[in-house]
Amino acid sequence: MSDPGFLRRVMPAVVLAAAGGIFLYLLPSGADNDADSDVGGGTPSASTSPSHKPSHGSASQAPRVIQGDAVNFQFGTVQVEVTLDGTTITDITTITAPGGSYQAYTDRAIPEMRSKILAAQSTQVAAASGATYTSEAYAQSVQSALDRS
Repeated sequence: MSDPGFLRRVMPAVVLAAAGGIFLYLLPSGADNDADSDVGGGTPSASTSPSHKPSHGSASQAPRVIQGDAVNFQFGTVQVEVTLDGTTITDITTITAPGGSYQAYTDRAIPEMRSKILAAQSTQVAAASGATYTSEAYAQSVQSALDRS
């Protein structure tokens, strides 16, 4: 081991292995892919239907509750119920949402998307930052309920 040639051969390998380990440590894990939709993984599998911008017509109709599709995506399933008073979205209730290790994304996306959709009366709103896939799946479930109305 006192041979200087041995150290010249081993040290670059040790340094490269350490640098590679640090690089891998800094890369986001598979669970972190939801934080940035531009990093691999694709998008939720559902059509991108046009926004439903309700007209403020007849207010004499009783409120209706319409169940949206269960939208499966890479982190789980999202399903909602939409309450309509006439053509106005008055409430959105989450039936199913990802939990477990994805709970942080659900907690970030669902309340923000609910308030954005209620304010805009449309599903064409910006996704919750850091929870893109969950936001898109939520909007798709809401849109499917609106399409049924």
